[in-house]
Amino acid sequence: MEREALVRLLAEEPGAAFVACGEAIRAGAEYVVWDHTLPADQLARSYSLRARHMAKIGNPMLGGDEAIRQLQASGDRPLRTGEAKVEDPPTHFQIFLTPEADRVVACIGIDQR
Repeated sequence: MEREALVRLLAEEPGAAFVACGEAIRAGAEYVVWDHTLPADQLARSYSLRARHMAKIGNPMLGGDEAIRQLQASGDRPLRTGEAKVEDPPTHFQIFLTPEADRVVACIGIDQR
């Protein structure tokens, strides 16, 4: 997926994680969007567990609660996933898109320090 296309899609959605991820990608962060899809409800379960773990260790996920709600609301609909990585400060963004990659459904930012 082209960098500018992904930045544009992220800008269409409200929320701190979308903004931070878009800014990181615009600034040159490494990113990838995979072609395969996974069911949204499977992703919701997985990221719910991750969110609990991250909260337990004191490292909440930026946009995590909203993203999990969006994934749960998507039912078993297939979604593409992607990620972006920033070195300073070390941050991992998880991106969830429609199968056609024409809309970002959810985005999570995780501080890697």
